Amino acid sequence: MKGFKLVAILFLVLQLVLPMSVSAQEGEGIDYLALGDSLAAGIQETGELGLSYADFLAMSMSEEYNVSSYNKGFSYPGYTTLDVLNDIKNNVTKPIYNIDGLQSESAAIRDAIANAEVITISAGANDILKHFNKETLAFDLNGAFTGIQQLGKNYEAILKEIAAINPDATVLIMGYYNPFPYLDKNLQVQLDALVSAINKIIQDTAYTHNAVFVETALYIAEDFQTYIPNPQNIHLSEAGYKLVADLFLTEIYYNFYEDASSYEDMEYVTFTDTEGHWAEEYIGFMAMTGIMGGYEDGSFKPDQPLKRVHVATILGRVIGNEATQLAPFKDITSYAEETQQQIAVAYEAGIIKGNGNAFKPEEKITRAQMALMVARLYEYVFEASYEPKEIAPFKDIKKYDEETQKAITLLYDLGIDEGVDNGIFAPKNEVTRAQAAQIITEFIYSAIFE
Repeated sequence: MKGFKLVAILFLVLQLVLPMSVSAQEGEGIDYLALGDSLAAGIQETGELGLSYADFLAMSMSEEYNVSSYNKGFSYPGYTTLDVLNDIKNNVTKPIYNIDGLQSESAAIRDAIANAEVITISAGANDILKHFNKETLAFDLNGAFTGIQQLGKNYEAILKEIAAINPDATVLIMGYYNPFPYLDKNLQVQLDALVSAINKIIQDTAYTHNAVFVETALYIAEDFQTYIPNPQNIHLSEAGYKLVADLFLTEIYYNFYEDASSYEDMEYVTFTDTEGHWAEEYIGFMAMTGIMGGYEDGSFKPDQPLKRVHVATILGRVIGNEATQLAPFKDITSYAEETQQQIAVAYEAGIIKGNGNAFKPEEKITRAQMALMVARLYEYVFEASYEPKEIAPFKDIKKYDEETQKAITLLYDLGIDEGVDNGIFAPKNEVTRAQAAQIITEFIYSAIFE
């Protein structure tokens, strides 16, 4: 993925909202310790041992930071939260296991915790799976929910132990996904309830003890055929482990982003006409990052339609590059130099197109045109066009060309725009400033988790 400045700014904004106690000092290496079950150990969907989310996370962190050490030697298939807790209490010693495999050196778990800047934990599924009958495909619900309560108590004890050993470590706990997405649909409601209950107690315990809960269920459920490809095995594919690693990495960015200090003075921006507006938070984010601004009278005019020049300027700021030359449009020369520069950035990225030498900057932007521009931004960022499995089910887009239909489907598939009403997208409707703030903000969020 091409880097663009909004990704960096988004991490920084979230850091302001979710501050943590740890940050890597410049020049120092990060020691990473992975604790937990088969997901940290790396059991594949085939049942064989391979690379886990912890391995992919270690590799990703090595690209972003100076990783001094990595050890998943205390992760073991079948481990429960009680096993993790007992290992810490008993200060077990085990061989170091990292990307290069099993090492000749060993480490005591309390020493490993004391030396770690980042600790990840994935444990809890095995606490509950023992209450599942593989023959009858049924859960002992009473046993499962009793197990969930005990799971929470074990996590609380684990986090207290870690805090006593190393209060400065950043601890991230993996949330769980539905491990049986292929079972009968009638069981899915029950499974979803169990997964939600497990994640709720892990999340609450993490929050209480200054740890970070890492959501995975929603992302894996979106394409479980890819991430859990073997109906006979609950473990993730390589793509699934990479996805989970990316989710962990996003959280770690909040702590260690190297340019955070340059944005220390960023403040939330308010306008006279956005309080209580449905897009208030989107507008605040856009203004805070400098992508969209207000007017001299202190207003934002959220319901005012956007013109082509405005959207080009917004997307040029999202990209954050410097254009090598001005765009070849004769009808933008009267605009400010900064505006012409942003239009040129969007033009060079292939996001905007004119009609010959004309850009028609004062024309109102339609929903179909906005979708096209966002799809081209997607292509610029990911260096690949979006290829949907099927076109979005809007009955009023069938007469549009393939590129436009795919662009509208991109917004639909990402959950950014689900249409107006009654199965229509209203492609000819104008886009307001508030709607643009929502679309761009949600696209940036989606791009990070792609």
